[in-house]
Amino acid sequence: MAVAKMAQVVGTERLGPDTLLLDLCATEPLGFVGGQYLILDSRIVLPSGKAVKRAYSFLTGDAEQRSFQLAVKRIPEGLGSAFVHGLTAGTDILFSGPWGKFCPREGASGRTLILATDTGITAALGLLRATSFASLLPQAQLMWLRGSAEYFLPDEFVQRQVPAACGEVRIAAIPAVGHQDRIPQARAILRELLSRGDLAQAFIAGDGAVNQVLFDDLVAAGVAVDKEQVESFFNMPKKSA
Repeated sequence: MAVAKMAQVVGTERLGPDTLLLDLCATEPLGFVGGQYLILDSRIVLPSGKAVKRAYSFLTGDAEQRSFQLAVKRIPEGLGSAFVHGLTAGTDILFSGPWGKFCPREGASGRTLILATDTGITAALGLLRATSFASLLPQAQLMWLRGSAEYFLPDEFVQRQVPAACGEVRIAAIPAVGHQDRIPQARAILRELLSRGDLAQAFIAGDGAVNQVLFDDLVAAGVAVDKEQVESFFNMPKKSA
């Protein structure tokens, strides 16, 4: 069983109508790596007896191990995100983690693509700001695909979070989740990125339906990518029997 940890909300900031940025301070060093996530316990228990817990990526890098940030989008009818959006400075939260292996292999080098859709940008930013990713930054490209400039995090905020050493940052709009043109457009963007050649490895995060197709395209193109370099936030692919 995962050991519960505690952090206190130091401050909050509204980033648009449905996103809350939280500054938190843990009671002890977390031992996390940029790109990982925690599982927050809302302390809400459903009538079925199931606890309402939600996963959120560390938005910050791992140079500081007690102070960190989370960005949480309010989901209609979502009990977990509603709980988070009700948090105020001075409130304590319980969570487990860190979890996940969304980080570069030891000794990795060369041109690196980080392609995020929707809320997957939080994992992408955490990865870019990881200590272990520093040597890859000059040849790294961040590509964020989202429905509109009003979605989740402001473009300017995202650009400010990207380390100055990062080689390239691009932000583009694609059709909304579930739209029939969403995956074809994401694939077209990936093809354009692959056409430049010399892509050594890739990381993808966000919409699981998009991730699954792009993962197959990357493998077919001979890019070094495995399942640990994929983080699906929703539309989770079905697990093999």
